[in-house]
Amino acid sequence: MSRLCELYNVYCKFINFRFIYILEAHAQDEWPICSARWCPTGMPVKYTQTHTVEERLAVAKDFIRDFNFPMPVVIDKPEENLFEKIYASWPVRIYVIDKDYRLTYKAQPSESMLELNEFTAHLQSIIQ
Repeated sequence: MSRLCELYNVYCKFINFRFIYILEAHAQDEWPICSARWCPTGMPVKYTQTHTVEERLAVAKDFIRDFNFPMPVVIDKPEENLFEKIYASWPVRIYVIDKDYRLTYKAQPSESMLELNEFTAHLQSIIQ
Protein backbone atom coordinates (compact mmCIF):
# COMPACT_ATOMS: atom_id res chain seq x y z
CA MET A 1 0.00 0.00 0.00
CA SER A 2 2.86 2.37 0.77
CA ARG A 3 4.21 2.08 -2.79
CA LEU A 4 0.81 3.03 -4.21
CA CYS A 5 0.70 6.05 -1.89
CA GLU A 6 4.21 7.03 -3.03
CA LEU A 7 3.08 6.88 -6.66
CA TYR A 8 0.05 8.98 -5.83
CA ASN A 9 2.24 11.62 -4.16
CA VAL A 10 4.54 11.79 -7.19
CA TYR A 11 1.90 11.80 -9.93
CA CYS A 12 -1.11 13.53 -8.34
CA LYS A 13 0.05 16.86 -9.76
CA PHE A 14 -0.48 15.47 -13.26
CA ILE A 15 -3.12 12.74 -12.94
CA ASN A 16 -6.52 12.59 -11.24
CA PHE A 17 -6.49 9.56 -8.92
CA ARG A 18 -9.53 7.93 -7.33
CA PHE A 19 -9.53 4.90 -5.07
CA ILE A 20 -12.86 3.11 -5.43
CA TYR A 21 -13.93 1.01 -2.48
CA ILE A 22 -16.00 -1.86 -3.85
CA LEU A 23 -16.79 -5.06 -1.97
CA GLU A 24 -15.13 -6.03 1.29
CA ALA A 25 -12.48 -8.50 0.11
CA HIS A 26 -12.38 -10.59 3.29
CA ALA A 27 -15.81 -10.05 4.79
CA GLN A 28 -16.06 -12.20 7.89
CA ASP A 29 -19.59 -13.28 6.90
CA GLU A 30 -18.45 -14.42 3.42
CA TRP A 31 -14.74 -15.25 3.33
CA PRO A 32 -13.38 -15.07 6.88
CA ILE A 33 -9.61 -15.11 6.61
CA CYS A 34 -7.25 -13.14 8.77
CA SER A 35 -5.81 -10.20 6.88
CA ALA A 36 -4.05 -8.46 9.78
CA ARG A 37 -0.73 -8.75 7.96
CA TRP A 38 -1.80 -5.80 5.81
CA CYS A 39 -3.28 -3.61 8.54
CA PRO A 40 -0.95 -1.01 10.07
CA THR A 41 -2.73 -1.39 13.41
CA GLY A 42 -1.63 -5.04 13.54
CA MET A 43 -5.20 -6.03 14.35
CA PRO A 44 -7.25 -8.40 12.21
CA VAL A 45 -9.54 -6.71 9.72
CA LYS A 46 -13.03 -7.75 10.79
CA TYR A 47 -15.88 -6.39 8.74
CA THR A 48 -19.01 -7.97 7.38
CA GLN A 49 -20.00 -7.31 3.79
CA THR A 50 -21.50 -3.86 3.41
CA HIS A 51 -25.07 -3.58 2.12
CA THR A 52 -25.83 0.11 2.54
CA VAL A 53 -24.10 3.35 1.60
CA GLU A 54 -23.74 4.21 5.30
CA GLU A 55 -22.01 0.90 6.08
CA ARG A 56 -19.65 1.20 3.13
CA LEU A 57 -18.81 4.82 3.99
CA ALA A 58 -18.02 3.81 7.58
CA VAL A 59 -15.63 1.06 6.44
CA ALA A 60 -14.03 3.39 3.87
CA LYS A 61 -13.47 6.00 6.59
CA ASP A 62 -11.84 3.37 8.81
CA PHE A 63 -9.56 2.39 5.91
CA ILE A 64 -8.54 6.01 5.28
CA ARG A 65 -7.81 6.49 8.98
CA ASP A 66 -6.02 3.18 9.61
CA PHE A 67 -3.81 3.43 6.52
CA ASN A 68 -3.41 7.22 6.62
CA PHE A 69 -4.48 7.01 2.99
CA PRO A 70 -3.86 10.23 1.02
CA MET A 71 -5.75 9.41 -2.19
CA PRO A 72 -9.37 10.55 -2.74
CA VAL A 73 -11.68 7.63 -1.96
CA VAL A 74 -15.13 7.05 -3.43
CA ILE A 75 -17.44 4.11 -2.91
CA ASP A 76 -19.24 1.80 -5.28
CA LYS A 77 -22.90 1.93 -4.19
CA PRO A 78 -23.60 -1.39 -2.43
CA GLU A 79 -27.12 -1.59 -3.82
CA GLU A 80 -25.74 -1.76 -7.38
CA ASN A 81 -21.98 -2.45 -7.19
CA LEU A 82 -21.94 -0.99 -10.69
CA PHE A 83 -18.19 -0.33 -10.88
CA GLU A 84 -17.48 -3.90 -9.79
CA LYS A 85 -19.97 -5.29 -12.32
CA ILE A 86 -18.57 -3.25 -15.24
CA TYR A 87 -14.85 -3.55 -14.46
CA ALA A 88 -14.61 -6.88 -12.55
CA SER A 89 -12.36 -5.17 -10.04
CA TRP A 90 -12.62 -7.62 -7.10
CA PRO A 91 -10.44 -8.19 -5.13
CA VAL A 92 -8.03 -5.50 -6.34
CA ARG A 93 -7.25 -3.83 -9.65
CA ILE A 94 -5.71 -0.61 -10.91
CA TYR A 95 -7.25 1.05 -13.94
CA VAL A 96 -6.24 4.09 -15.93
CA ILE A 97 -9.09 5.79 -17.74
CA ASP A 98 -8.09 8.69 -19.96
CA LYS A 99 -9.82 12.05 -20.38
CA ASP A 100 -11.90 10.57 -23.22
CA TYR A 101 -13.12 7.80 -20.86
CA ARG A 102 -11.09 5.08 -22.56
CA LEU A 103 -9.53 2.33 -20.51
CA THR A 104 -5.80 2.59 -21.22
CA TYR A 105 -4.38 0.34 -18.50
CA LYS A 106 -5.58 -2.52 -16.29
CA ALA A 107 -3.31 -4.10 -13.68
CA GLN A 108 -3.95 -7.75 -12.90
CA PRO A 109 -2.98 -9.16 -9.52
CA SER A 110 -0.73 -12.17 -9.24
CA GLU A 111 -1.19 -14.20 -6.05
CA SER A 112 -3.28 -11.34 -4.60
CA MET A 113 -0.52 -8.80 -5.18
CA LEU A 114 -0.17 -6.04 -7.76
CA GLU A 115 3.13 -5.44 -9.53
CA LEU A 116 3.50 -1.67 -9.71
CA ASN A 117 6.51 -1.33 -12.05
CA GLU A 118 4.37 -1.63 -15.18
CA PHE A 119 1.81 0.77 -13.69
CA THR A 120 4.59 3.25 -12.91
CA ALA A 121 5.86 3.05 -16.50
CA HIS A 122 2.32 3.70 -17.76
CA LEU A 123 1.97 6.75 -15.50
CA GLN A 124 5.33 8.03 -16.70
CA SER A 125 4.24 7.65 -20.35
CA ILE A 126 1.12 9.74 -19.66
CA ILE A 127 2.98 12.76 -18.35
CA GLN A 128 5.70 12.79 -21.01
